[in-house]
Amino acid sequence: MTLKEKRRPAAVILFLVTLFLLPGCRSEDGRIAEFNGGRASIVFLGDSITIGYLASRPSNTFAALVEADLNDEGLQTQSQIFISVDPNTNLPVTANAMATDPDIVVVELGVHSVAAGDITEDVFRTLYGQLLDCVAGGDTVVVAGTVPWLGWERDSPAYEKAALLSEVIKQEAAKNDVAVADLWSATRLREGFVSSAEDPSFLPPYRGDSFHPADAGHALIARVYLEELRDELKRPPERPSERECP
Repeated sequence: MTLKEKRRPAAVILFLVTLFLLPGCRSEDGRIAEFNGGRASIVFLGDSITIGYLASRPSNTFAALVEADLNDEGLQTQSQIFISVDPNTNLPVTANAMATDPDIVVVELGVHSVAAGDITEDVFRTLYGQLLDCVAGGDTVVVAGTVPWLGWERDSPAYEKAALLSEVIKQEAAKNDVAVADLWSATRLREGFVSSAEDPSFLPPYRGDSFHPADAGHALIARVYLEELRDELKRPPERPSERECP
């Protein structure tokens, strides 16, 4: 499911994984474990990176690492993964995800909009704003990620568009009081972030493709999300109680 400069035919994959983790050690101040009585349902809303391309094993995907870390800090979790690979269908997939009434939502969407020629800045702003209107309601903890760098050369059209869309994500998140995991700033041009041909994948027959993150890349993505999640879990958001989902 490699995505380069050309847009693939429109497709939507809904990939649902439920994972139960047992509670681990309580964090030093205990506040994360106290969130929602020490239990939380998590939705990971994303694309092939959220599935785990090209981590070497399921436990090395960023989603698994995020959940394992929260578990180690005393939060018993149940997770689901919802996948969309077409920017025009992100909203219905998001609505399906929010129908599960999650406590926490981690958003990793934007990469496919970089390669989609018909997704201009204005179109992306509208689509992403609608997505956040759907997820940011009530007391749900939401963290939205900017676009991760996926090997694009500096000054290439894809690099410039990814930087632009990352700024749009920040702006739309601010309107909805949503925390931002700035993946773009943390990953751009970072050596060792994307996979190489020598890197194995737990999803055969794929191997490293100089595009999707390697294990080190997934670990970095997880750290950036966790920095924001820890803060958000310690201060429940104050937002309007109603969501605007289709």
